[in-house]
Amino acid sequence: MKLRDDVSIPNDPYPELRDVLDTFVTEISTVLAEHLIGIYLVGSLASGDFDADSDVDFLVVTDTELTGTQISSLQDIQRKIYRMDCYPAKHLEGSYISLSDLNNWETVGEKELYYFDNGSTTFEQSIHDNNWHVRWILRERGITLVGQPSETLVPAIPRDALLNEIRTAMRWDMHLFEEAISHPLNFWNSRFGQSFAVLTYCRMLHTLHTGTVQSKKAGVQWARQCVDPKWVNIIDQAWEEREGVRFGIKIGQQADPALLHETLEFIKYAVTHMDHFEV
Repeated sequence: MKLRDDVSIPNDPYPELRDVLDTFVTEISTVLAEHLIGIYLVGSLASGDFDADSDVDFLVVTDTELTGTQISSLQDIQRKIYRMDCYPAKHLEGSYISLSDLNNWETVGEKELYYFDNGSTTFEQSIHDNNWHVRWILRERGITLVGQPSETLVPAIPRDALLNEIRTAMRWDMHLFEEAISHPLNFWNSRFGQSFAVLTYCRMLHTLHTGTVQSKKAGVQWARQCVDPKWVNIIDQAWEEREGVRFGIKIGQQADPALLHETLEFIKYAVTHMDHFEV
Protein backbone atom coordinates (compact mmCIF):
# COMPACT_ATOMS: atom_id res chain seq x y z
CA MET A 1 0.00 0.00 0.00
CA LYS A 2 1.28 3.47 -0.87
CA LEU A 3 1.94 5.39 2.34
CA ARG A 4 0.64 8.95 2.10
CA ASP A 5 3.63 10.75 3.72
CA ASP A 6 6.17 8.22 2.50
CA VAL A 7 8.91 10.85 2.10
CA SER A 8 8.71 11.60 5.84
CA ILE A 9 9.65 8.04 6.83
CA PRO A 10 13.41 7.80 7.47
CA ASN A 11 15.57 5.10 5.93
CA ASP A 12 18.07 5.23 8.79
CA PRO A 13 18.75 3.55 11.10
CA TYR A 14 16.18 0.92 10.08
CA PRO A 15 15.53 0.55 6.34
CA GLU A 16 13.01 -2.20 7.15
CA LEU A 17 10.75 0.34 8.91
CA ARG A 18 8.86 1.11 5.71
CA ASP A 19 8.01 -2.58 5.14
CA VAL A 20 6.78 -2.90 8.73
CA LEU A 21 4.57 0.16 8.35
CA ASP A 22 3.25 -1.03 5.00
CA THR A 23 2.15 -4.33 6.55
CA PHE A 24 0.71 -2.53 9.58
CA VAL A 25 -1.35 -0.13 7.44
CA THR A 26 -2.55 -2.81 5.02
CA GLU A 27 -3.72 -5.15 7.79
CA ILE A 28 -5.41 -2.46 9.89
CA SER A 29 -7.13 -0.97 6.83
CA THR A 30 -8.59 -4.39 6.08
CA VAL A 31 -9.90 -4.94 9.61
CA LEU A 32 -11.33 -1.46 10.20
CA ALA A 33 -12.42 -0.86 6.58
CA GLU A 34 -14.85 2.06 6.31
CA HIS A 35 -14.49 2.82 10.03
CA LEU A 36 -10.86 3.86 9.62
CA ILE A 37 -10.24 7.61 9.47
CA GLY A 38 -6.47 7.44 9.44
CA ILE A 39 -3.22 5.94 10.73
CA TYR A 40 -0.53 8.33 11.93
CA LEU A 41 3.01 8.35 13.29
CA VAL A 42 3.56 10.52 16.34
CA GLY A 43 6.32 10.45 18.97
CA SER A 44 9.96 10.62 17.95
CA LEU A 45 9.32 9.83 14.29
CA ALA A 46 7.13 12.90 13.98
CA SER A 47 9.17 15.21 16.22
CA GLY A 48 12.49 14.39 14.53
CA ASP A 49 14.04 12.42 17.41
CA PHE A 50 13.96 8.91 15.93
CA ASP A 51 17.15 6.94 16.53
CA ALA A 52 18.33 3.36 17.04
CA ASP A 53 16.63 3.12 20.46
CA SER A 54 13.32 4.82 19.64
CA ASP A 55 9.83 3.33 19.73
CA VAL A 56 7.63 3.43 16.64
CA ASP A 57 4.74 5.50 18.02
CA PHE A 58 1.41 5.35 16.23
CA LEU A 59 -2.13 6.64 16.61
CA VAL A 60 -5.06 5.04 14.79
CA VAL A 61 -8.20 7.17 14.49
CA THR A 62 -11.60 5.59 13.87
CA ASP A 63 -15.12 6.88 13.35
CA THR A 64 -16.52 4.74 16.15
CA GLU A 65 -15.56 2.72 19.24
CA LEU A 66 -13.81 -0.59 18.58
CA THR A 67 -15.83 -3.81 18.80
CA GLY A 68 -14.66 -6.97 20.55
CA THR A 69 -14.11 -8.67 17.20
CA GLN A 70 -12.01 -5.77 15.93
CA ILE A 71 -9.93 -5.73 19.11
CA SER A 72 -9.16 -9.42 18.74
CA SER A 73 -8.19 -8.95 15.08
CA LEU A 74 -5.96 -5.98 15.87
CA GLN A 75 -4.11 -8.01 18.48
CA ASP A 76 -3.56 -10.69 15.83
CA ILE A 77 -2.06 -8.02 13.56
CA GLN A 78 0.30 -6.94 16.32
CA ARG A 79 1.46 -10.53 16.78
CA LYS A 80 1.92 -11.00 13.04
CA ILE A 81 4.08 -7.89 12.77
CA TYR A 82 6.10 -8.86 15.84
CA ARG A 83 7.04 -12.09 14.06
CA MET A 84 8.66 -10.08 11.24
CA ASP A 85 11.64 -10.18 13.60
CA CYS A 86 13.27 -6.81 13.09
CA TYR A 87 13.68 -3.85 15.47
CA PRO A 88 10.75 -1.69 14.21
CA ALA A 89 8.40 -4.71 14.24
CA LYS A 90 9.22 -5.39 17.89
CA HIS A 91 8.88 -1.77 19.06
CA LEU A 92 5.46 -0.63 17.87
CA GLU A 93 3.67 1.44 20.51
CA GLY A 94 0.40 3.29 20.21
CA SER A 95 -3.31 3.69 20.73
CA TYR A 96 -6.66 3.56 18.98
CA ILE A 97 -8.97 6.54 19.45
CA SER A 98 -12.29 7.58 17.94
CA LEU A 99 -12.51 10.97 16.26
CA SER A 100 -15.14 12.06 18.78
CA ASP A 101 -12.82 11.21 21.69
CA LEU A 102 -9.92 12.93 19.95
CA ASN A 103 -11.97 16.13 19.88
CA ASN A 104 -13.52 15.78 23.32
CA TRP A 105 -11.53 18.20 25.47
CA GLU A 106 -13.42 17.06 28.60
CA THR A 107 -11.87 13.57 28.69
CA VAL A 108 -8.23 14.40 27.87
CA GLY A 109 -6.06 12.62 30.42
CA GLU A 110 -9.07 10.73 31.79
CA LYS A 111 -10.59 8.31 29.28
CA GLU A 112 -8.56 5.15 28.75
CA LEU A 113 -7.83 4.06 25.19
CA TYR A 114 -6.96 0.68 23.74
CA TYR A 115 -3.17 0.84 23.87
CA PHE A 116 -0.21 -1.34 22.91
CA ASP A 117 2.81 -0.71 25.10
CA ASN A 118 6.26 -0.78 23.48
CA GLY A 119 6.67 -4.21 21.88
CA SER A 120 3.53 -5.66 23.42
CA THR A 121 1.18 -7.86 21.41
CA THR A 122 -1.66 -7.53 23.93
CA PHE A 123 -3.95 -4.54 24.40
CA GLU A 124 -4.27 -2.73 27.68
CA GLN A 125 -6.44 0.24 28.53
CA SER A 126 -4.43 3.37 29.25
CA ILE A 127 -4.51 7.17 29.08
CA HIS A 128 -0.93 7.05 27.73
CA ASP A 129 -1.81 8.75 24.42
CA ASN A 130 -4.95 10.57 25.51
CA ASN A 131 -3.14 13.78 26.32
CA TRP A 132 -2.49 17.25 24.98
CA HIS A 133 1.10 16.82 23.79
CA VAL A 134 0.22 13.82 21.60
CA ARG A 135 -2.61 15.85 20.06
CA TRP A 136 -0.17 18.72 19.45
CA ILE A 137 2.34 16.44 17.70
CA LEU A 138 -0.46 14.80 15.69
CA ARG A 139 -1.80 18.12 14.44
CA GLU A 140 1.45 19.99 13.92
CA ARG A 141 3.98 17.28 13.08
CA GLY A 142 2.09 14.01 12.56
CA ILE A 143 3.05 11.73 9.68
CA THR A 144 -0.03 10.49 7.83
CA LEU A 145 0.35 6.89 6.67
CA VAL A 146 -3.17 6.57 5.30
CA GLY A 147 -6.42 8.52 5.51
CA GLN A 148 -7.37 12.07 6.40
CA PRO A 149 -4.36 14.44 6.79
CA SER A 150 -3.35 14.69 10.44
CA GLU A 151 -3.61 18.49 10.56
CA THR A 152 -7.34 18.32 9.73
CA LEU A 153 -8.30 16.07 12.65
CA VAL A 154 -8.28 18.51 15.55
CA PRO A 155 -8.31 22.29 15.99
CA ALA A 156 -5.30 24.12 17.40
CA ILE A 157 -4.38 22.76 20.81
CA PRO A 158 -5.00 25.26 23.65
CA ARG A 159 -1.63 26.57 24.78
CA ASP A 160 -2.65 26.75 28.44
CA ALA A 161 -3.82 23.14 28.41
CA LEU A 162 -0.55 21.95 26.87
CA LEU A 163 1.60 23.91 29.32
CA ASN A 164 -0.45 22.84 32.36
CA GLU A 165 0.03 19.22 31.29
CA ILE A 166 3.80 19.77 31.06
CA ARG A 167 3.96 21.38 34.50
CA THR A 168 2.03 18.47 36.01
CA ALA A 169 4.30 15.95 34.31
CA MET A 170 7.41 17.72 35.57
CA ARG A 171 6.22 17.57 39.17
CA TRP A 172 5.01 13.98 38.94
CA ASP A 173 8.16 12.64 37.23
CA MET A 174 10.29 14.39 39.86
CA HIS A 175 8.39 12.45 42.52
CA LEU A 176 8.85 9.16 40.65
CA PHE A 177 12.56 9.75 40.04
CA GLU A 178 13.29 10.75 43.63
CA GLU A 179 11.50 7.71 44.97
CA ALA A 180 13.16 5.30 42.52
CA ILE A 181 16.83 6.20 42.65
CA SER A 182 17.60 4.47 45.96
CA HIS A 183 15.72 1.27 45.07
CA PRO A 184 17.03 -1.84 43.28
CA LEU A 185 17.52 -1.50 39.52
CA ASN A 186 14.48 0.05 37.82
CA PHE A 187 13.80 2.28 34.84
CA TRP A 188 14.62 5.60 36.50
CA ASN A 189 17.91 4.57 38.11
CA SER A 190 19.20 2.72 35.04
CA ARG A 191 21.71 4.32 32.72
CA PHE A 192 18.95 4.72 30.16
CA GLY A 193 16.49 6.20 32.65
CA GLN A 194 19.02 8.68 34.05
CA SER A 195 19.85 10.16 30.64
CA PHE A 196 16.19 9.99 29.60
CA ALA A 197 15.24 12.06 32.65
CA VAL A 198 17.75 14.82 31.93
CA LEU A 199 16.85 15.06 28.25
CA THR A 200 13.12 14.92 28.94
CA TYR A 201 13.32 17.81 31.40
CA CYS A 202 15.28 19.84 28.85
CA ARG A 203 12.54 19.11 26.35
CA MET A 204 9.74 19.99 28.78
CA LEU A 205 11.37 23.29 29.72
CA HIS A 206 11.70 24.01 26.00
CA THR A 207 7.99 23.33 25.54
CA LEU A 208 7.16 25.76 28.36
CA HIS A 209 9.35 28.36 26.68
CA THR A 210 8.01 27.91 23.13
CA GLY A 211 4.52 26.44 23.48
CA THR A 212 5.57 23.73 21.03
CA VAL A 213 6.66 20.08 21.30
CA GLN A 214 10.01 19.63 19.62
CA SER A 215 12.69 16.93 19.64
CA LYS A 216 14.96 16.12 22.56
CA LYS A 217 17.84 17.39 20.44
CA ALA A 218 16.12 20.76 20.05
CA GLY A 219 15.47 20.81 23.79
CA VAL A 220 19.11 20.07 24.56
CA GLN A 221 20.40 22.74 22.19
CA TRP A 222 18.07 25.29 23.77
CA ALA A 223 18.87 24.23 27.35
CA ARG A 224 22.61 24.52 26.84
CA GLN A 225 22.08 28.21 26.17
CA CYS A 226 19.30 28.98 28.62
CA VAL A 227 19.62 27.04 31.88
CA ASP A 228 22.12 27.86 34.61
CA PRO A 229 25.57 27.02 33.16
CA LYS A 230 26.33 24.68 36.03
CA TRP A 231 23.91 22.14 34.49
CA VAL A 232 25.52 22.05 31.04
CA ASN A 233 27.89 19.21 31.97
CA ILE A 234 25.11 16.85 33.01
CA ILE A 235 23.10 17.78 29.90
CA ASP A 236 26.13 16.95 27.74
CA GLN A 237 26.64 13.70 29.66
CA ALA A 238 23.02 12.68 29.08
CA TRP A 239 23.22 13.44 25.38
CA GLU A 240 26.43 11.45 24.98
CA GLU A 241 24.83 8.55 26.85
CA ARG A 242 21.78 8.74 24.59
CA GLU A 243 23.95 8.52 21.49
CA GLY A 244 26.23 5.82 22.90
CA VAL A 245 25.38 2.43 24.36
CA ARG A 246 22.24 0.69 23.10
CA PHE A 247 18.99 0.48 25.09
CA GLY A 248 19.30 -3.23 25.87
CA ILE A 249 22.56 -2.61 27.72
CA LYS A 250 21.70 0.71 29.34
CA ILE A 251 18.36 -0.42 30.75
CA GLY A 252 20.08 -3.34 32.50
CA GLN A 253 22.80 -1.31 34.20
CA GLN A 254 22.31 0.96 37.19
CA ALA A 255 23.59 4.51 36.80
CA ASP A 256 26.30 5.85 39.08
CA PRO A 257 24.64 6.93 42.38
CA ALA A 258 26.40 10.31 42.36
CA LEU A 259 25.12 10.94 38.83
CA LEU A 260 21.59 9.99 39.88
CA HIS A 261 21.66 12.50 42.73
CA GLU A 262 23.03 15.20 40.42
CA THR A 263 20.23 14.39 38.00
CA LEU A 264 17.69 14.78 40.81
CA GLU A 265 19.13 18.19 41.66
CA PHE A 266 18.81 19.22 37.99
CA ILE A 267 15.19 18.02 37.98
CA LYS A 268 14.44 20.00 41.15
CA TYR A 269 16.06 23.05 39.56
CA ALA A 270 13.87 22.62 36.46
CA VAL A 271 10.68 22.29 38.52
CA THR A 272 11.55 25.21 40.78
CA HIS A 273 12.41 27.49 37.85
CA MET A 274 9.83 26.34 35.29
CA ASP A 275 7.80 29.55 35.52
CA HIS A 276 10.98 31.51 34.81
CA PHE A 277 11.34 29.84 31.41
CA GLU A 278 7.73 30.22 30.31
CA VAL A 279 7.01 33.08 27.93
